[in-house]
Amino acid sequence: MGNELEPKKVYARALDPIHIGAGGYRLGRVDNTIVRDPATDVPKIPGTSIAGVVRAFYTVYLMENDNECKSESNEEEKKRCAEEKAKVVFGDETKKGLLRFYDGQIIFFPVSSIQGTVWITTKELIDYWFGEIKDKNGEKIKIPDEISDDAYPIKGIDTDKLLNLGWLLLEVKKPEDGKEIALPQEMDKWVKRIVVVSDKLFSHIVNDNLEVRTSVRIDPDTGAAAEGALFTYEAIPRGTVLGFEIGVDNALAKQRDIGLEVVDKIIEAVSPYLRNLGIGGMGTRGFGRLEINLGSNDGGETNAQP
Repeated sequence: MGNELEPKKVYARALDPIHIGAGGYRLGRVDNTIVRDPATDVPKIPGTSIAGVVRAFYTVYLMENDNECKSESNEEEKKRCAEEKAKVVFGDETKKGLLRFYDGQIIFFPVSSIQGTVWITTKELIDYWFGEIKDKNGEKIKIPDEISDDAYPIKGIDTDKLLNLGWLLLEVKKPEDGKEIALPQEMDKWVKRIVVVSDKLFSHIVNDNLEVRTSVRIDPDTGAAAEGALFTYEAIPRGTVLGFEIGVDNALAKQRDIGLEVVDKIIEAVSPYLRNLGIGGMGTRGFGRLEINLGSNDGGETNAQP
């Protein structure tokens, strides 16, 4: 049975590049940078970004599906009804919300290699997001505490060959038992090849393999590119697997007669909107869509089936 005090783990796969802008321009490789964790320099999705888009999509969902709201006579009344219902969960200027949204982390990051696309992660990320990992036979998999500058394969890697991760060539450290991780069933389809690297390498590999695009501003008078208006921006690439957590204030939930399964219900409601409309900036340039997979709070263990 899951711990009611634990935040609900939610997993997401980027169907498009994801751009959560840091704001303003920066001197460096690109003009428009994305938000990063200051301690690790790894890109992240801030909890405020997740909270804002989930609330907005949940309001739209209520307008379209709640019996009371969709029966209103016009769009303005439907929106007012939906916003009032959303306030019970998300709060407003006078009322505290009962959900707590935490920053989204990159769990598996895709990198091009001669063996195909390889997803990298770290031992700390695996431990936090999945706890004790097992193979398809239910046997435990032990990841070494010290990986150094090698790549430690846990799924789909030919260990007899060297492995490049972008421009970086690494030696593959052969597992003693040769076991491969069994991820939660839906996520197992998302990633075909996984290697564990050190924290030191993870940040460098991620930042060296972000998607970078170049655009120009269009002059509305001429319909052509405006002079001196070339700019570059970066994004978390398509195929990245992220994890974020949503906590519930149990005391407030009981006061407002809301069940603790509220997170599952809301995420299931907004999932189609995230898949089709997405999160973050550059949406008109094909950015932002996410595919959602609800995790479990059963101690973090995987529940993949053989």
